[in-house]
Amino acid sequence: MKIGAHVSIAGGIENAPQNAKLLNCECFQMFSRSPRGGNYKGITPKIAKKFLRNCKKFDFKIGEDYIIHSPYFINLASPNDKIYYGSINTLREELNTANLIKCPYVITHIGSSKNLKEKNRQEQVNKKVTKAIKKIHENYQGNSVLILEIAAGSGNIIGDTFEEIGYFIKQAKKEKIKLGFCLDTCHAFAAGYDLRTTKKVKKMFEEINKKIGLNYLKCIHFNDSQVDLGSHVDRHEHIGKGRIGIKGLKEVARIAKNLNLNLYLETKHNKINEDLELTRSFMK
Repeated sequence: MKIGAHVSIAGGIENAPQNAKLLNCECFQMFSRSPRGGNYKGITPKIAKKFLRNCKKFDFKIGEDYIIHSPYFINLASPNDKIYYGSINTLREELNTANLIKCPYVITHIGSSKNLKEKNRQEQVNKKVTKAIKKIHENYQGNSVLILEIAAGSGNIIGDTFEEIGYFIKQAKKEKIKLGFCLDTCHAFAAGYDLRTTKKVKKMFEEINKKIGLNYLKCIHFNDSQVDLGSHVDRHEHIGKGRIGIKGLKEVARIAKNLNLNLYLETKHNKINEDLELTRSFMK
């Protein structure tokens, strides 16, 4: 179990290991491209080799200590074919990139049901997302795994319940497709899962096991929340400074350690060193 943060790829993805080392991270998350979209040239074998060389140079274990987060524009339920198939193609590219740099996981949000017809909306979502996951993995031979992250649930956002995430993972399993789950503490809290006490945290992990399966939980985004329980608003806060608080987050960290799951902080970098130090203190 290691503790790290989301780091910048300014100047190229090959710079991420050094940026992570400068923050004293033990593991790190990064984008492989601009999260907002735009022209994407891809990762060349030369860049991949430089990235892997820098991982070794800065003491990050190849194939274990880093993950990719997909761009923000992903929507696997969009009625707009350009967005829908663009999201499918982007996630396949992300998996290809991940394989090139021996990255185990690509984390993604699922999308939104906005602009779908009201009648049978959930049925439409289930069909479109399941179809998208299948198309992303057509003839896929790689080892990197696509990981579905829980959402805060604002508006028509998909994936703010363990039941919904579990449904897509089960549908993928029927097609012999490997998927995983990423718990974000801020998102889960905003979605209505109480994390403020030891008892509540244990209850949440029991629910994950029941609705998804703890074997599918591959990593945790470790953030406090600026907003109240069930607010359905995604606003990260520094560790111990938000509405979740020290007691609950400390229990999450304890369980993560027992499950051998890495923690990736996504708090603002003006205090990220303090957040990392405080999180490490939870392990003592």
